[in-house]
Amino acid sequence: MSARKRRPVPDTPALIDLRVLFVAAVVSAPAAYRAGQGLLTPDQALVRFVVVLAGCTALMAVLRAAWPLVAGEPATPAVETAEIPDQADPEVSPPPG
Repeated sequence: MSARKRRPVPDTPALIDLRVLFVAAVVSAPAAYRAGQGLLTPDQALVRFVVVLAGCTALMAVLRAAWPLVAGEPATPAVETAEIPDQADPEVSPPPG
């Protein structure tokens, strides 16, 4: 069986992703609850969800743009390179045996 290939990551992120939809649904859940009780019409609950979704999308776009400025450059791990002696170097003796 061959391993599944991952889809390549796009250069620009999607405007609306699943996390934004989830946050908007959680934040607008009281409107859905009130619509279920008959205190709001379904239209009002849907409008509240769309407004919250637009706000979450705008906030996510601002965070995506500002995060590299706030976080700075990621720290690169210090990698030490060991010098490998050249086999043609006359100062290095060949291994015994």
